[in-house]
Amino acid sequence: MREVFVNQDHARVGFYKSVLDDAGIPNFIRNQYANNITEMPSAVFFPALCVVNDDDYDRAMHILGEIYYAPPSQAAEWRCPCCNEEVPGNFDSCWNCGALRTVSTVNSDEPGNT
Repeated sequence: MREVFVNQDHARVGFYKSVLDDAGIPNFIRNQYANNITEMPSAVFFPALCVVNDDDYDRAMHILGEIYYAPPSQAAEWRCPCCNEEVPGNFDSCWNCGALRTVSTVNSDEPGNT
């Protein structure tokens, strides 16, 4: 067992767990339910993502590193054709109604679109 990621944000640790699950790397979250043990936050009790097999450590670190160090998306926001909500450019579906992004949903105020 080796630790690959520690963070006080349970959602982020859970996201990285799902990435390793999708890659077929056996893993678990240590301290998953230990967030309310003390009044003062302590890294000792932060959730920690661990791989079960030491042999998977390098592969897991490579996969997580590609996500962690990826540059932020520079895609422009788009307007949902179904509910007319503004949706961040890195979303492929509307956060409000779930409609999928289409080529025609690119905002007309983007550079190059006049």
